Amino acid sequence: MGREDADLVEACLAHDERACSTLVDTYARMVGTVIWRATGNRDVIEDLTQETFLRVFRALEYFDARARLSTWIYTIAHNVAVDHLRRRTAQRVDSLTWRAEENDEGAEERQVAAPDLDPEAQLSREEAQRLVNGALARLPAKYRLPLTYAAIDGLDYPTIAEMLGTPLGTVKWRIAEARRVIRLKLDHMGYGDPR
Repeated sequence: MGREDADLVEACLAHDERACSTLVDTYARMVGTVIWRATGNRDVIEDLTQETFLRVFRALEYFDARARLSTWIYTIAHNVAVDHLRRRTAQRVDSLTWRAEENDEGAEERQVAAPDLDPEAQLSREEAQRLVNGALARLPAKYRLPLTYAAIDGLDYPTIAEMLGTPLGTVKWRIAEARRVIRLKLDHMGYGDPR
């Protein structure tokens, strides 16, 4: 953990309200994103974000200073979202934007359609993106979540493995398998690689 995070944690443990507010302000957007990606439900973000920070502050005294604070908070947010999903039967995943794979050096966020495409090509790309989103939403959570965290949120595989409490090799395999399933579905429908 960096010195800045260590100081922040120490101040929060000393009940410094400004430090606690800084911690929430620093990580609230990240926590909301994790919750939305895991649940697909924007309506629960605020409540689950609050629950996440309640858990963070309750467990802060047990935080291992050798770990990264952001990964620890990601993990708590993920667990809050998974607990919520266990209580809920129906899931819905909103529209998503794909990021470059971990191996794509310097690649920027993938766009649904390039501005220079003609209307027919634009429609075709939008349809392909809709199909990708649908295929992603139908994947079991054990495949969908690692792929979402890697391809959309841009997290590295070790961070995802730590968040999910899953071996790194398993995370890599699940992401590769999820991509393969989505590609097969798109190929079957006459669309190419979602990238």
